[in-house]
Amino acid sequence: MVRGYLSFTPFKLRDLHPAPVARRHVFFIHGFDARSGIRFPAFFKRELHRHTARFGAMPRAVSEIRTDPDGLSRSWEVGAPADGDGAAVRCETLVWSDIVHSDLARPASRKLALLARSAVAGLTQGLFFKTSRFGWPYTLLSAFPFFVAFVAPALLIALGTAIFAAVSPSAVADTVCVALFLAAAALALLYGAKKALGRLFFWHILSIRIFFWQHATGRRPDYVDRIAVFRDRVLAEMAHWRANPADAPDEVLIVGHSLGAAMAVEVAAQVLARLGTDDRAHPRLSLVTLGSGLPFVALQHEARTLRRDIATLVFSDRIVWCDYQAPQDWLNCYGFNPIFDLGFGRPAFLACNPLIRSAGVKDRIPEDDYKRLRLKPFHMHFQFLKANFRPGEYDFFEMILGRQSLLDRALRPICRRAAEPKTGA
Repeated sequence: MVRGYLSFTPFKLRDLHPAPVARRHVFFIHGFDARSGIRFPAFFKRELHRHTARFGAMPRAVSEIRTDPDGLSRSWEVGAPADGDGAAVRCETLVWSDIVHSDLARPASRKLALLARSAVAGLTQGLFFKTSRFGWPYTLLSAFPFFVAFVAPALLIALGTAIFAAVSPSAVADTVCVALFLAAAALALLYGAKKALGRLFFWHILSIRIFFWQHATGRRPDYVDRIAVFRDRVLAEMAHWRANPADAPDEVLIVGHSLGAAMAVEVAAQVLARLGTDDRAHPRLSLVTLGSGLPFVALQHEARTLRRDIATLVFSDRIVWCDYQAPQDWLNCYGFNPIFDLGFGRPAFLACNPLIRSAGVKDRIPEDDYKRLRLKPFHMHFQFLKANFRPGEYDFFEMILGRQSLLDRALRPICRRAAEPKTGA
């Protein structure tokens, strides 16, 4: 793989020239957002309307959103267009926003204590330097809370104490008292600036940093339990389709965005493990990860379970995994390739996954919008899920709703042409 040009096809990938998809079932796993589980279906409908308008596609019937009694799934159906240029799709959002909400609701003191522990673990492992290979903006962004909470106050306390000692030579006890006073003032300032820091996404980024560390070190039983719930949900659908082949879709697509990409990887690996060597006909199983931050977890020494799950997918020919990356996205570790960067101890030519492709962000949106978005990390991050302004090999809605399978689209993408501008009579 060449750094800077995001395109990689595994050596052992089986190009099966799959038939067009008439029906697809999509399991979507959102990122670290306390509201995505609720608002993604409405977001999807809005962006689908924009996609239809921009590319002159035929309108599709979209069903009402149904929420399961346990609140962990929200689903809706998108009908095939009348001209047959698209698949009939059932979309299902797998919800873990309640876990995210509980993380964001922690007291500030608890968050800072956990941040300190995660930072110490990251520094001892050299995680900052390991992840900087995959995009310095994400690495700097993840270091932002540590700098604001600990480094900047420590520097100011040291500077203030040094100035006091130089200007007013006095007993050591007086200097220590000044240092303690400055430390108390720094804490009070940090507490008083909670809302202002929130507007800079300080607490959100801090919580993500903590989650990376807790995930890698096995300190999230609630997260592990939710993965099991999602796995069982996918397996239940697969069992139903085996028993009722007439209901089976042509492709089952697991989609993970942002932190949801790691969860999607783990769900897909566990589904494969549970299916075992069952050679009965299954729907085609595919996995797509968008804007992933996998290295921040997978490169930590303790993340053995995640690395094992990634290895399961890398060397399996029973699933197609495509990872879309974007250098413009501050929250995406671009250039990461698990085949070469995780060291599985097996020859790279045995790898079947993942295909790595560029999301082509700069080419699909107008220049003025691009200039505005590139300094808004979270807005840029969601370009993976938004309707294109221009035709491109990456097109979220063509991938989800189109007739091409994920494998076919990754290898031989068909780009929809933009709608002709309307002219007056």
